[in-house]
Amino acid sequence: MPENTNRKIILNTLKFVGFLLLTVFVVYLVFKGIPMVDFFHKLMEVNYFYVSFSAIAGLGAYYIRGLRWRLMLQPFNYNPKAINMYHSIAIGYFANMAIPRFGELVRCSSLKVTDDVPMDRSVGSVITERLSDLLVLGLLTLYLLFFHVGLISNFLNEKIFSPLGHSLYNQKYILTIVGSIVILAIVILLVFLFRSKKENAIILKFKSMVTGFKDGLLSIYTMKKKGLFLTYTLLIWILYFLMAYVVFWASPVTENLTVVDGLFILVAGSFGMVAPVQNGFGAYHWIVSMALMALGLSREDGLLYATLMHETQVLVILVFGPISMYSVFFKTKRKKHEQSL
Repeated sequence: MPENTNRKIILNTLKFVGFLLLTVFVVYLVFKGIPMVDFFHKLMEVNYFYVSFSAIAGLGAYYIRGLRWRLMLQPFNYNPKAINMYHSIAIGYFANMAIPRFGELVRCSSLKVTDDVPMDRSVGSVITERLSDLLVLGLLTLYLLFFHVGLISNFLNEKIFSPLGHSLYNQKYILTIVGSIVILAIVILLVFLFRSKKENAIILKFKSMVTGFKDGLLSIYTMKKKGLFLTYTLLIWILYFLMAYVVFWASPVTENLTVVDGLFILVAGSFGMVAPVQNGFGAYHWIVSMALMALGLSREDGLLYATLMHETQVLVILVFGPISMYSVFFKTKRKKHEQSL
């Protein structure tokens, strides 16, 4: 048992160090050539009232995201407290600071501890939740393509699709072979496990996990309050928009940008946050600065806005994530104490 624990610690440490080095490298490339003295001087001139409002909007989005997630768990007769849902979301974002996407599992683990929600169903519901956000992001992208077709299509083609397509084309044979092998191996494994009639504990556990995972994925169809789910989704994205838009007013170089420009930056920033680096560090700054350059700003001013926007949310995570961790730890300790009496 100790050997397995040590292996997990070593593996997680290697993952953390690897992603950290990648993050530092990306940040270095993004800020390379920027006169940092002038950059920090501009940061001192920012109106932080609007930046603070962006932070509050971010916290509101955390809370409503928790309420939306709870709706997806109710068809399975789980109805966690709203505050526990919020804590799990905050802890998940905090975990993403260490390893990208690791927070999705951590927030499910938090809910398992506080409300005994099975991991398989909560993970399945999280994936469905993310897919719903991906759908909203796609709709916003289509909206922008329709109303700002020249600006948006040129930006996406020059900064995202063309470089990505060129990279994939150069490695298409390797990717095709590796992808085919992986998919084939997964299919064979799944067929073997599901057709196996052995009462093996591992196989039974796997089948149970897959069933729960499938139920979690389908939770959006089985929930009763679909209208409320859509309302929460709309509120979350309104708050995301406000997070991005109000920061425009914090600096003279961005205060005249429009609502549509705000949507553009929101969409561009969302693409940057999916990069495999801790919390989008560097990738977010790069893509948002490129988007603002497409709107006529300089690279330095684009990075100024991206830094304000991103580091404000990072600060929120670093402050409220540990608070939520402590709260969950305290509740768990008290729960165990009450059960022992």
